[in-house]
Amino acid sequence: MLTQNPPATGRVGVVFVASPLFSEAAATELITRTSALLDSKELAGQFVVASKLARDRASCSEAFEQLDLDDLDALIIQLSTFATAELLHEVLSHLGERRLPIALWALEETDQIITNSLCGAQLWASTLTRFGRGFTLLLGNPNDAELAKDLAAFTAASRAHRRIRGARIALIGAHADWFTNLAVDPWTIRQHLDVTIEQMTLVRFLDGCKAEPEAETVASKRWAEASFDGGDEEAGRATLGRTYARLAAGLDRIKADAIAIRDWPEILYAENFKGTWGALGELSDRSVPIAPEGDVMGAVTALVARAFDDASLPFLTDISGIDRHNDRLVLWHYGVSPRLADGPRSLDPVLKQETFPLKPGPMTLMRLSLRADGQLRIFVSEGEMLAQQSQANRAAGFFRPDAADSETLVRHFVDEGYEHHVTAVYGRWADAAQHLGRQLGVQVDHV
Repeated sequence: MLTQNPPATGRVGVVFVASPLFSEAAATELITRTSALLDSKELAGQFVVASKLARDRASCSEAFEQLDLDDLDALIIQLSTFATAELLHEVLSHLGERRLPIALWALEETDQIITNSLCGAQLWASTLTRFGRGFTLLLGNPNDAELAKDLAAFTAASRAHRRIRGARIALIGAHADWFTNLAVDPWTIRQHLDVTIEQMTLVRFLDGCKAEPEAETVASKRWAEASFDGGDEEAGRATLGRTYARLAAGLDRIKADAIAIRDWPEILYAENFKGTWGALGELSDRSVPIAPEGDVMGAVTALVARAFDDASLPFLTDISGIDRHNDRLVLWHYGVSPRLADGPRSLDPVLKQETFPLKPGPMTLMRLSLRADGQLRIFVSEGEMLAQQSQANRAAGFFRPDAADSETLVRHFVDEGYEHHVTAVYGRWADAAQHLGRQLGVQVDHV
């Protein structure tokens, strides 16, 4: 199972605000406890803390001088005590035109009211709503384990928000033949996400797919542990290495944050690119995620998953089977990294398909999707990839959702008209997807 890894540097700013009407000692004590929480093993390296307590305009300015707003993914404002909107106006003046996601952190007071933090957060939230600014409410005290999980999810969502805003998605060719549900209007996606689609023809792409023999030989070693049903393992590895090296050379010429590629039928069945699907599985390990079948929104979703966890290996998959008796779904697709295999890899005689079982472990299915009316939405469902292996070819496994039974998930997915692909990523990321939806101001369909 893959672990969820935080980024190497902190990029969510934290500011503490309070009112002279409430205890400064209580607010200062909260800053100490909060700073200790943010420096804990689970959260370390994800935050930049302004240690100056903002109690008036002057001290608020001092607090913001401790932050580089242009280097932040988001801003958390802890209402260390009740504070009026005077300081909120000051905060917004510092933010200016920056589109930083904002979280309001309210404390939990179960009996005696010392800080009145929750009431202050309500005042700030209603004011932000009147200004048309979105926000997220974080609720809990520094010793609250659930709050720590929520903070981690918020930072993951903030990384994704920053990663996709202004991203460039390369579309090589178009969507696969008659996969018209994957079509994306460039203006619509630019309007919702500030994402630019840069399209190039397959002819132009293939012209750049030229590799040296040495690169082909090195690439062939990627299949050193794979078996070949056709029997000629040396020739099979050489063919796959040649295709991998050529596709890698073509992809290297593209400057984009994520890539959607029309891989079949033109590339898949081309004589000089035998083993395309196996090569795409190996290419999915690269830093720029790849979505096959020209699935632009699949590429955007993979970009989100990589922002959640840079070490993750998200993959496009179909929900291809359902076993209602055992409450499980069959996930099945090509182009999956063999680093996610839980067993031997094999290639069919014509090198079209590489087959292996998927690792067991916690998994999230996600999709950023455009509805028929052009509105953006997010589908997300957490569950488990089961240890029992499917007999399906390609990269396959049994998935059991957590929050709903398998049939409910499928019926909802179909009834709501979602495209026939989801992006799968190991780990539990539904909370992060919920936060991302709030930051983008879109519906999150959590099933």
